[in-house]
Amino acid sequence: MVYASQLAGKRTHFVSTTTSAARFSVSEVDRSRWFLPGHLTPLAHTPTYRGLSEELQRRYNQLFASCFHEHFIFLEHTLVENILPGLIRRFPFDDEFCSRLRHFIAEERIHTEWFHALHRASEPGLYGQNYYHFVRVPPLARHWFDRCTRQPARYPFCLWLTMIIEERTLPIAREMARLSERIEPHYFALHRLHAADEAGHVSCDGEALKRLWPTLSPPLRLLNRWAFVYLLREFFQLPKRAGWRVVLEWAKEKPEVRPLLPSLRKELYALARDPAYLATLYTRRREPRTFSLSDRFRELRHLEKSITGVEGITV
Repeated sequence: MVYASQLAGKRTHFVSTTTSAARFSVSEVDRSRWFLPGHLTPLAHTPTYRGLSEELQRRYNQLFASCFHEHFIFLEHTLVENILPGLIRRFPFDDEFCSRLRHFIAEERIHTEWFHALHRASEPGLYGQNYYHFVRVPPLARHWFDRCTRQPARYPFCLWLTMIIEERTLPIAREMARLSERIEPHYFALHRLHAADEAGHVSCDGEALKRLWPTLSPPLRLLNRWAFVYLLREFFQLPKRAGWRVVLEWAKEKPEVRPLLPSLRKELYALARDPAYLATLYTRRREPRTFSLSDRFRELRHLEKSITGVEGITV
């Protein structure tokens, strides 16, 4: 892999040396291991969950990992089908940036297959030909989102979303490395490979935003800022929909969890005011490149406070 750097006064960009799907393969999944670092799962920040047995906690962790990955699959599908083709149409065919975008598409297709293969091996009862079990987008919302993401030059909020979510994979991979003895080996390997490619994708997202954002009218900038912050807070902060379906699936498997559902739901909503939980999401410390770029544009300053309600959050 070659990462963005400065060489002889010229910027060189990340280029993946291979898009081979063979870089990742799945054998038997070790279900005695955790699939994600515990602090990345919402329930780990609630008192009721902390009082449960390790076996119950681990099973929730495993189910949540599938939901977590479904969001990546949804994003990757949107990039491949809508956003990246829209960007390629926006720029001249012989622009070197378009070549990078085509490579971006090839890598995202492979990432989707990696995650799906791991899901089928880990949760055969939940996944077959279906890529989603927990993530469900209502038809009207999906129609609106598809229309916007097919026009990334007019609605670059979709690029801000992809940039911050893709950048989030980098600290997650580092945290999994620190806990590698505890994490299931396939999950550790997949996040390491995924993050290696995502470093270059973040650079592509940033390059596109540098080109597109200044061309927007002031009203469109404000509309895109609102859409970016709203979608991130509504769908990627508290487990209101897909994340709660994980809890319900967990309770379906583990009847002893069912009486705890009212308490768990109340405690999950309380996480909106929990600095330790918010610090695991989208913050300047975890996604510095996204926030550094947003600082260049007046409409996006104080972005961290808009997303989490706190500026410069630390734990």
